Amino acid sequence: MSKLRIAVIGANQLDPDHHLALNHLSDQGRVAAYALDSPSSELGFEPLRDAMHTEALDAVILAGHRGDIREWSRFALQNDWPVYVTHPVAPTIEDMIEIRRAEQSADQPLLQFGSFARHHESAIAARTKADSGAYGHLLTLRAVCGVDLQETEGSLIYDLGAQMVDLMQAFAGPFQDISGVCDRDRGPTSGLTSNLLATLRTHDDVLASVHLSATQWRPTFRLELGFEHGYMWLEGLNHQSHNFGQEALVYARTDDGDASHETVDRYEHSHGAKTALEGFLARIGDRAAAPAIGTSQDAFDTLNTLQRILAADQTLAPQLERHAS
Repeated sequence: MSKLRIAVIGANQLDPDHHLALNHLSDQGRVAAYALDSPSSELGFEPLRDAMHTEALDAVILAGHRGDIREWSRFALQNDWPVYVTHPVAPTIEDMIEIRRAEQSADQPLLQFGSFARHHESAIAARTKADSGAYGHLLTLRAVCGVDLQETEGSLIYDLGAQMVDLMQAFAGPFQDISGVCDRDRGPTSGLTSNLLATLRTHDDVLASVHLSATQWRPTFRLELGFEHGYMWLEGLNHQSHNFGQEALVYARTDDGDASHETVDRYEHSHGAKTALEGFLARIGDRAAAPAIGTSQDAFDTLNTLQRILAADQTLAPQLERHAS
């Protein structure tokens, strides 16, 4: 199979996890990546339009500023080009709606968002155990995602926070009832330094809580899952930008009320972004054969949950309404 030729829009802003994944795929001879650092404007679209006309490229990876996601996605989808967005969500619900309209209007749409935490080895192993039915129904989730303020270059809520919420929804499905509170931002960028606490419930009555923090001295990425017949903890995350500690899955089953011996499986490598990109490449080759992952519906559900948490805060909600108007 020949290399797939991919234009990386905003390559100078590509996150380390996707950068490492692309390097691995390039070393394997599966992709040839070309940097294109142009703005989302008619002038910026010209190099990509020229590449389309000469059939010099096969797909597009969007890695630039989050504010450019909508225009670049719409342009590529309107030209029936496969699109991988490294960000887990678009900036706003309105952006997501416009992107999904372009996706639905395309002849052969292929759009994937970069929610790669669900593709890490610990998450895949936990999903396999949960899907086996041996643990019974999922009852509760408790999540903590926190980093040191000084280590955060982008928005915690719409980056790592979105990764965590997407991971929670991978196990529980979309949340129906949501309440939340946020502290006041301590920096110049909205969402950059917030603490966010929320309680959530799904249609199937799965209860959840999540704490997203950019003022936590000890980086933490933890998801606790409580089942009818046992528990699982996803502890740590092998991540290129933050030291969350070695990734591990802690689990035990209960039989007749007695907990079995607790087992801890540890994982050495960070394959989440690479697995997500491999799924994207597989769908380029055969959209029907390969399963859809990181869909626009997943991204919409995650962003909708985050926006509803922010809107539930009685102090923040009026500010959001003024901004929307």
